[in-house]
Amino acid sequence: MNTQIIVNKQVHESRIAILEDGKMVELLVERPDQRRMVGDVYKGKVERVLPGIQSAFINIGIEKRAFLHISDVARYDPFADVETEEDDDSLGRGRSRKRSSPKHDNIKEWLKAGDEILVQITKEPMGAKGPRCTTEISLAGRFLVLMPGQKHTGVSRKIRSQRERHRIRKIIRDLQPEGTGLIGRSVAEGQSREILQRDLEYLVKDLEKIKQKSEVFEAPALMHRDTGMAPAMVRDLFSMDMKEFVVDSKTEYEKIKSYTHKVVPSLEDRIKLYRGNKPIFDAYDVEPQIENMLKRKIWLKKGSQIVIDNTEALISIDVNSGRNVGKGKTYEENLLSVNLAAVDEIARQIRLRDLGGIIVIDFIDMEIEKNRQTLIDAFRKAMSEDRARHKILDVNEFGLVILTRQRVQQSVVERISDTCPVCAGLGVVFSAVTIIARIERWLMRAASSKTKSFLIVAHPIVAGELFAEGAERIKELEDAYKVRLECLADPVLAPDDFVILDADTGEEMTDEFTAGANDMA
Repeated sequence: MNTQIIVNKQVHESRIAILEDGKMVELLVERPDQRRMVGDVYKGKVERVLPGIQSAFINIGIEKRAFLHISDVARYDPFADVETEEDDDSLGRGRSRKRSSPKHDNIKEWLKAGDEILVQITKEPMGAKGPRCTTEISLAGRFLVLMPGQKHTGVSRKIRSQRERHRIRKIIRDLQPEGTGLIGRSVAEGQSREILQRDLEYLVKDLEKIKQKSEVFEAPALMHRDTGMAPAMVRDLFSMDMKEFVVDSKTEYEKIKSYTHKVVPSLEDRIKLYRGNKPIFDAYDVEPQIENMLKRKIWLKKGSQIVIDNTEALISIDVNSGRNVGKGKTYEENLLSVNLAAVDEIARQIRLRDLGGIIVIDFIDMEIEKNRQTLIDAFRKAMSEDRARHKILDVNEFGLVILTRQRVQQSVVERISDTCPVCAGLGVVFSAVTIIARIERWLMRAASSKTKSFLIVAHPIVAGELFAEGAERIKELEDAYKVRLECLADPVLAPDDFVILDADTGEEMTDEFTAGANDMA
């Protein structure tokens, strides 16, 4: 597979596209007002402790308070030795055995208003919610994860070889600083002791800086900022499988090359500065793929399609056969063919749009159990390349596949778009006929008014409907309510909005007649 990382640096926006065989599978966007926070460490002040939901709100110096649940409260001092031993093979934050079950804890035993604590952001702010945080600090390097206050070692499960796992575990146990936990990341496979030691030295320096700052600065204050978006790609993703890392900014190129030289010098020659005349995303055919990413309906080969809809509770993905009639195949064979054709694109769209939470996929229902198993196996294989944690359930009795996917920030679509000011996110507006029915209800309420001559100001589509067939609708309303009506088209108004004025004075009619005028017809 030909994998590339393409970086576009602009004045007010940075974008990174990950391409696999020319197809974009991930898009990262960062702006000054949407800077990535996950991994940042703050010294915060506890403002409120809520035993009812076993949580606390922490002031970390930003507009929204950080949310801390008891399950994310460490039962140890991150800068003190921990007398526990544990061997954890998973990549992520370790759990000390001193920790008791959250079910038997009361958060008031651990925190009180006014306490100053170190927290690390684990989830970006979303909508009205502030960021989520933890007091279990972990610092990720290229090959290792350092966890102050713990004392266990682990190796990523992605390293399959037991011999290699044993070798890495032995090295990190020898290198392990007092009072810290260490985990070997998947890219540690095949790396020498010297390389792992150098990575650890960088992490220990960062940890020491955090400790020194925490002793000097008062809360709220930023103690440590995780590496930027592009260097994070080098740290977390750049490997021998990556063909090239192309950057269109000389300044950013120098930063990335310097960081690569420090953490993975063997790949330094794959960092390239783009010198073309066309914008870099045009040259690599990324821009059109971003435009298509915003579409609700995606057409597949042979005429089938998938439809993606977002709701507050979940994301639904529907598979339709469309124009695919499956020539030369039985009905069941055609259903399986359509479903399998949708699998790779669904997995790509989930990664590309960074969809998170609960995702429900409505594949076309099949009767044969073997075909259902073939489908779910193919989907799990397609999702295996996804870096985000996810869990896929088997096809249920309704023919639905349900999965959950880690969500640490807004989806890409949410980050680059705003709610439509016309439909307010509904995706639809009232029809012209519905608006005319609402105008009629307004006239019914205004029957007691002394004013009998009105000017209706409406969107051109509504005005056009009123004037249709010789203004027959206007005449019918005039006859029914004994009034004189004029109509004016105003393209500035939303399609489902209207204003009614006194035709003689030009004054807008009072609110007493508008109550309820916005009901559905």
